[in-house]
Amino acid sequence: METLSYPFCYARHKTRVVPIGDLRIGGTWPILIQSMLSSSATESVDCLNEIKSLLAVDCKLIRLAIPSQKALGAIPELRRLMVEEGISVPLVADIHFSPTLAIEACELFEKVRVNPGNYSDIPKNSRGVMDGDFFEEGRQKLKELIQPLVTALKKHNRALRIGVNQGSLSRRMIERYGDSPEGMAHSALEMVELFERQTFKRLVISLKSSNPIVVQRAYRLLIRKQPESEAVPLHLGVTEAGNGMMGRIKSLVGIGALLADGIGDTIRVSLTEPVANEILFARQLLSKLPPATHQEKERRNTWQRPLNHGRITNRSVTVNASIIGNGEPLKIGGIDGGDLPKTDIPLVLDFFYSQKGESYYLKGNPSPLTPLTDTITTNLGKNQGDGSTPILVKSENPLSLLRKYYRDRPSKKRPPIGMLYPIETTANLGVEIQMASILSEGLLDYLLVPETINQEQLTRMLLLSQATRSRIFVTDYIICPSCGRTLFDLERTAERIKKRTDHLKGLKIGVMGCVVNGPGEMADADFGYVGSAPGKIDLYFGQERVRRGIPEENAVTELINLIKRKRRWKDPE
Repeated sequence: METLSYPFCYARHKTRVVPIGDLRIGGTWPILIQSMLSSSATESVDCLNEIKSLLAVDCKLIRLAIPSQKALGAIPELRRLMVEEGISVPLVADIHFSPTLAIEACELFEKVRVNPGNYSDIPKNSRGVMDGDFFEEGRQKLKELIQPLVTALKKHNRALRIGVNQGSLSRRMIERYGDSPEGMAHSALEMVELFERQTFKRLVISLKSSNPIVVQRAYRLLIRKQPESEAVPLHLGVTEAGNGMMGRIKSLVGIGALLADGIGDTIRVSLTEPVANEILFARQLLSKLPPATHQEKERRNTWQRPLNHGRITNRSVTVNASIIGNGEPLKIGGIDGGDLPKTDIPLVLDFFYSQKGESYYLKGNPSPLTPLTDTITTNLGKNQGDGSTPILVKSENPLSLLRKYYRDRPSKKRPPIGMLYPIETTANLGVEIQMASILSEGLLDYLLVPETINQEQLTRMLLLSQATRSRIFVTDYIICPSCGRTLFDLERTAERIKKRTDHLKGLKIGVMGCVVNGPGEMADADFGYVGSAPGKIDLYFGQERVRRGIPEENAVTELINLIKRKRRWKDPE
């Protein structure tokens, strides 16, 4: 199985430096926070006011959706208003589908973002599939289309973001690599190669998905495939994260876990909220990271982690502990017979443990849990016996400890390993970033949750488990953050949908402002609510559009009716 090396220190991943106006991204420059306007580019005053609100919270780079010539034509007026106000922040043009708009945007924007998945593609052949010739034909078409873009970028001294989204990978990439992190990485690398062959290197890469685990996998794959001496700076983000606590936790899992390993040069936290909130949470996230250094990463102390992010296989043990809401005995650890576990096996969340002195016990289990601490890790093998006694991690740096533990003990005969969920008086993003990595890497067989946990901490812990795909507890919402293409009030509509569906545990509902983000960006949603025209909504069941042009005032009710027709509805308790 293909593996990746995870570092045990927090040195920054080396990338080259890319200038964007007066800014610099990559190298040893500080991680740059950016955002995107929700106002239409044609509403210059609204855009100006949003820009002011972002600058007030120290946003460094601002992106605008440019869906049409009309939107592009409004930028000189926005620039005039900015000059009058003394504002000189660099702007980024967000372009989909139109190579012409991308070329023309180079004159007016310091940076242009294009999506390889919809910049160019080649249709399927008569058999409905693509063979090698068709894949290469698509590559050549893409090469031809970017040649005039390279000329324009060089002429105006601009930068380019290669913005890959999982939900809008090109058909030929999906045919060859699947709708997968590997397809995302290869899509970006193909674009990098085509631009660099034309001696253009002012590039930044983003690999976005609404699934935080896919985001982690895609960036780690990309890093492995790039020569470090010529690595392109990375823009991190989880797309369609939503709002409120869920949106923040998803971003923490997808962005924070990478930043903690030194990956990432610029970030955007996408929230379906006022844009200034994105900057405030991004700053909080960066302030809680382990100290970063700008030196060569230590290679000796790495652990080769399987790429599938499934849970590690340890010994299985039956104990009289309880999953929340289920009083039956449970099995923790691996699968009988030593088979590799399926991905997304739920963690044990056990409120029923006891502590006697320095020892911890699972409910009804006579043997204490073997402690795993920083000081006794090297001697643990002498105390494991037959491997039937579960291990409990006790450390202020559990992520590093667990990685070292698995590196030094590759045997599948390890006993089940878990940890006591750290209880804090207030939300502690530093602790949650470590837990995000631990859970998304599948390093635990169980997680003890003290009965003293308060409701807010419990909610954050459950959302963290869900965002890492460790265990599903609530309805999952994939909600785009709004931009100039949005065709309805996303915040208000999302709250209406949540109010009527938040009891549907495990159901995934996508709420997309336009056809650019939906349905592609809600690829793994069960149901979708997508703006198709002003005041009109399309409804999706999976990737199939089942209703078109529903008046907005009726669309939420029709979404509920669709869920009922597909037998996925349950009445609230």
